[in-house]
Amino acid sequence: MRRYAELLLLVFAAGIALALTSSPAAAYLGPGGGLSFLTTVLAMFAAFSVSTIVIVRRQVRAAKKWLDERRGKSKPDGNNGQEERAEDKR
Repeated sequence: MRRYAELLLLVFAAGIALALTSSPAAAYLGPGGGLSFLTTVLAMFAAFSVSTIVIVRRQVRAAKKWLDERRGKSKPDGNNGQEERAEDKR
């Protein structure tokens, strides 16, 4: 167990030494990388917007249905007067 702790300490010290002595990276970000980032951000914004609209719309419909049932405009069994309309057409 002591040998494992010594090895772990040695690996940790070597990692710190490598991190402190690293040379700067010369990286080039071309126009393709920026375009990829932009399209990713736009896609995430579109997905968030659509999901928010769907959630809000569902809640508004549920509230409207609840208010209609409470006011007596629709029947609680869910047919919303469709049977009465069918009889009127005959």
